[in-house]
Amino acid sequence: MTVVKGRTSPDEQKAYQDGAYRHGYAGSVAIPRVDLWIAAFLGLRRQDSAVGGVADPSSLGMSPVFAFLCSCALVVAALAANASRLGEGWAVPTFYCAIAVIFLPAAARIIHPRASRLERLALIVIVTSALFVVRVIRAPVAFIDHDEFLHWATVNDILEAGRLFLPNPLLPVSPLYPGLELITSALVNLSGLSVFAAGLIVLATARMMLMLALFLLFEKITDSARIASIACLIYMGSSTFLLFDVHYSYESLAIPMLAAVLLASESRRMEPSDAAGWPTVVATVVLILALAATHHLTSYFCTALLCGTAVMECLRQGASAMQKRRAILLASIAVIAPVAWSKIVGNPTGSYILPVLEGGIHEVAQLVSSSTSTRKLFVSDTGALAPAWQRYLTMAGVALICLGLLTGFLRSLVFNGQHRNASILWPPTRWRLWRSSLLQILVLVTLAYPVSIIFRLTRSGWEIGNRIGSLSFLGVAIVVAVAVAAFWHGTSRGWLRATALAAAATTVLIAGVISSEGPRILVPAGYEVSADSSSIEPMGISAARWTRQWLGGQHFAADRINRLLLSTYGRQKVSTTLESGQDTSMAITAADLGPMERRLLIDSGVGFVMVDLRMTTGLPGVGVYFDGGAQDRNHTVPLQSSSLLKFNSEPDVDRTFDNGFMVIFDVGRLGNARQPAVPGKRTGEPVQSLERTDGDLQ
Repeated sequence: MTVVKGRTSPDEQKAYQDGAYRHGYAGSVAIPRVDLWIAAFLGLRRQDSAVGGVADPSSLGMSPVFAFLCSCALVVAALAANASRLGEGWAVPTFYCAIAVIFLPAAARIIHPRASRLERLALIVIVTSALFVVRVIRAPVAFIDHDEFLHWATVNDILEAGRLFLPNPLLPVSPLYPGLELITSALVNLSGLSVFAAGLIVLATARMMLMLALFLLFEKITDSARIASIACLIYMGSSTFLLFDVHYSYESLAIPMLAAVLLASESRRMEPSDAAGWPTVVATVVLILALAATHHLTSYFCTALLCGTAVMECLRQGASAMQKRRAILLASIAVIAPVAWSKIVGNPTGSYILPVLEGGIHEVAQLVSSSTSTRKLFVSDTGALAPAWQRYLTMAGVALICLGLLTGFLRSLVFNGQHRNASILWPPTRWRLWRSSLLQILVLVTLAYPVSIIFRLTRSGWEIGNRIGSLSFLGVAIVVAVAVAAFWHGTSRGWLRATALAAAATTVLIAGVISSEGPRILVPAGYEVSADSSSIEPMGISAARWTRQWLGGQHFAADRINRLLLSTYGRQKVSTTLESGQDTSMAITAADLGPMERRLLIDSGVGFVMVDLRMTTGLPGVGVYFDGGAQDRNHTVPLQSSSLLKFNSEPDVDRTFDNGFMVIFDVGRLGNARQPAVPGKRTGEPVQSLERTDGDLQ
């Protein structure tokens, strides 16, 4: 590292920006030209991180024009979604193009320095709203994604029983963190809306709250509306942003609450007087407690951020004793709140998080040691290879993020210096002269992003990498935004560079969506085997509703998709390995119903078995047909219909329902598992059996 004594004059600073420093250096120590290039690329000096001013903050600028453009793109997205249901091949590329049209023009305007603060904020709101409508276009009338059914079942329990913490076999931890479900059920009771409509309102509010909180938070810690707005754009490139974080799931509410906690804590630090900050501290504590009762993983991440911020605040030169005490207080509450809530509700998160984490770490270790991967990139579990344009865009998006982190990591630390004309990297006496302790922590959080990519290369750790990536993007967004504003765009006032950078940001956005959803972003024309949203269709829903009408509340064993429908549309109790530890799929897929299979069904308390013969037509789209046990993940050929229909030859098993593809067997006489059926109000005729006995699927 080169030591430069003294301060440069304004003329010398301007000469550096104009390129004069590329040929020499006015300091007391000469620097070779290659070192100068490296220093400028990495942002090691204060002037390398300078950010220009913006326009007058009172103009909406071109935001109405961009709002109209977004509305036109949404019409195209709706046409593409409808075309996908008709089986048109151009639907998915057109849908991605519509997303790009929503994002790219607004991104170019936000990156350009002439936009005002008000215009930037308006564009963030417009793009956020339009992208949420994209989610509605994809699933306009009902929940279709896997995790949404898990929490929908919890809401139904709250609405029907009027109390909390009822068991949910689909996801036992869901009733113990009922923040999202409480708000939804309250809205349903007050308005009379359906759970789906009320859920959309809650999700839309949470999404808008997230982006506004992030904008204000980034603005506070950087003191720049331009960097804050660019950071919001980069955050949209997270793989979970467009769809996963607006699924009806507790994380969709928890992440906006996390942003609100960070904003409140940073607002407290920015209070001009120590006494004025206590109301903000109280509000922050309330948000921390609410977050602890909403989502476990996000609450733990919040604890890590606040504890890290408290440590940095204690180390920061210039921090008052009151600022240090408040930072320690918030960190302490952030530690106590999730632990206390876990003790109160008996949190079983470790029972399902630890096995996934251990499996992911084991596969990562194998990947590092043997240079082999258990998961083929861009190849689905059914063996289908993603289109070339999706593969190239995904790799380009990851490369662009890594390039932004390379040029923004040290630059962000320098930018966070307490004095605008001095770097905090050198000399060592300035290492504690940062302005925002939270910004220091967020910069360090970006180190988790490469870890998330490694986890994504494994089968067991893919979900871990996906979650780590979404949380690490809080730091990635701000670091890349500093690199864009201070280095890649710099002092340019033209539109060419801003448009190129907007195209790069759009590539990151599309790459994130592809890595999360890929070709299954839209509902296809036909049914796909065990492919979550692509497997939710009218016949399965109709069969689940039939069970509620004619069988009452019973205990079912079924595959991954049908147990979702039975639990929500049918209001049945379903058997899952996650709850009972009994893998009933072994009894369903076995060639014969032997003593072991009988005992398994009896011990699980199963009264009815639903068999979906469509599972014999292909391999599972998500890799598993049932619970995902070791046996379930080893399928190399589709299931055999003779195995699924072995119940036909059992004298103590009755066939209760048969619509040609889906069959319900009454196995109550195998033991004392079945409760007397309590049918609901009959509004139609029972489904007539097709009387098939041969076990062949035509």
